[in-house]
Amino acid sequence: MAFYKNKLYLLLIGVLLPLLYQDAFAESLEDFALKCDTEIGVSVPDFICDNGSKVPTTNYSNGLCDRPNQLNQECDPDSRFQVLVNTASAYVVAHCRKKGLGTGLFGDIAVIQHNKINGATCFYQGALGSLSKSGNVKAPSKGVGNPAFWMTPSAIASSSFPCVSCHDNGPLIRSPYLSQLSGSNKLPGAQDTNANRNQPYYFVGSDFADWKAYRVEVAGNFCLGCHRLGISNQNGSSETGTALDFSIRSIKGNLPHKNPLSSASPLWMLYGQTSENLAHQMAAYEIRECARNFDPYNLPNSNSCRIKQFSGKASSNVPGTYTAVWRKNTSSEIQVYGWSYRNYRQKYDQLWKEGWRLASLQPYVINGNVLYNAVWRPSRAGEIQVYGYTYADYRAKYDAIWPQGWRLKILRPYVVNGAVRYTAVWKRSRAAETQVYGYTYTDFRSTYDRLWPKGWRLKSITPYVINNNVRYTAVWEANTSSEIQVYGWTYADYRAKYDRLWNQGWRLAFLEPYVVGGRTLYTAVWRPSRSSEIQLYGANYETYRKKYDELWPQGWRLKVLRTY
Repeated sequence: MAFYKNKLYLLLIGVLLPLLYQDAFAESLEDFALKCDTEIGVSVPDFICDNGSKVPTTNYSNGLCDRPNQLNQECDPDSRFQVLVNTASAYVVAHCRKKGLGTGLFGDIAVIQHNKINGATCFYQGALGSLSKSGNVKAPSKGVGNPAFWMTPSAIASSSFPCVSCHDNGPLIRSPYLSQLSGSNKLPGAQDTNANRNQPYYFVGSDFADWKAYRVEVAGNFCLGCHRLGISNQNGSSETGTALDFSIRSIKGNLPHKNPLSSASPLWMLYGQTSENLAHQMAAYEIRECARNFDPYNLPNSNSCRIKQFSGKASSNVPGTYTAVWRKNTSSEIQVYGWSYRNYRQKYDQLWKEGWRLASLQPYVINGNVLYNAVWRPSRAGEIQVYGYTYADYRAKYDAIWPQGWRLKILRPYVVNGAVRYTAVWKRSRAAETQVYGYTYTDFRSTYDRLWPKGWRLKSITPYVINNNVRYTAVWEANTSSEIQVYGWTYADYRAKYDRLWNQGWRLAFLEPYVVGGRTLYTAVWRPSRSSEIQLYGANYETYRKKYDELWPQGWRLKVLRTY
């Protein structure tokens, strides 16, 4: 459940902004790329087209070749394809179509980013309409470019032939054109006969929210034995895609720009087949006839022709329970949620070079796995981090860099497999600070009361649970501000305290939920302020993300983000 202050203001904002400022809040390419990175788990890097594998154009003569491409059914010598990222859970591929241009130039550059587990998919398209594009490509997360290189999400979504009108049964079209590649740039899943069969598939980003893909089914049809065939709601009157078009091409030998059938120039389906098969052709035409009955408001539903939607976002696979606090702010920020250390670290290294530094970092443990939430904001300041250190190793690092002028910016202890580990970030400073590690509440409170009259105030506080006992790690800095705290309160008690303090001009400085004995408890610190804030408590990722996306264009940014 969520609670808000300044409700009238928020109501007016919610009503007027969509009407008056819709264009101002259109999703930028940078914001789209961030959503893609978050939901897919890997990022699109900078790349050079010429580093990709040259797509073979064998027996090329008089505009004919063995395996023309399937986008426009033509031979396109010197086109390049490369697998930019390929992990157990996700991939990023880039296709650079040559279009007869000179060295280092390409006429059409496109990228597909896909998560194999949850089905999240993003399409990026180099701006069309100009004669050539440099093959030295900057990642879409860096923007459209100047002059424009990438199309905006809205331009991609509203193009005459939206990506999903062809990619309607899955993210990749596995035609002979690309399936012939081998080595490191081999098409992901090229030889997987069950690819695009039952795998999840959905489209990231607000501009693609109305894209829907449907599977076309005819009982006993030969063509559906290995994979699904699809149609989308973006086809319009054009017969494109796997059910209406590619299924027919796949069983025909006489195609534009294709050499006559031979072992070097086989049919698309079945792989390696060198002669047409009447039964296969009849099956393909049967699928097409069914697809021609597509009506999104009255889908056919019989054994002889059934069409049903299969695309769409499943329940979130980002684990954990989310509590967040937002403050009024218009700064830029980038976030990742529930990422493995490897993926988080890759993102960190990419963003570091681009001038982003950590504003928030939280490791949390789900089923024995350490996951990371992180928020970055623009900065060029120096910072040092350690991840998952034992106390001894962390303390040695702390003592080594203290005299060099580094002070704690973030300190997050956590428990994994019964052991306490420390993740920390330091920033440049000569300020004094005092810390305690793993104290019981009694010992922590004694230290707090001793430091208070000496002018020390909390810089961070982290309760954690080990062996069903709550321990406190805290850092103090020299300060004389007022503060009020509660420790290990139930939500009801904490909420009653929050509401009393709100009217008295207190706002959250720290909020730390944690679970002990199956109950979620709250430790919180307030300081004097009259600023607005919005909170969300105990939400799943999907609910949290919806609230984040709602608040972002209204000028709210994260103050606190905690997952447990």
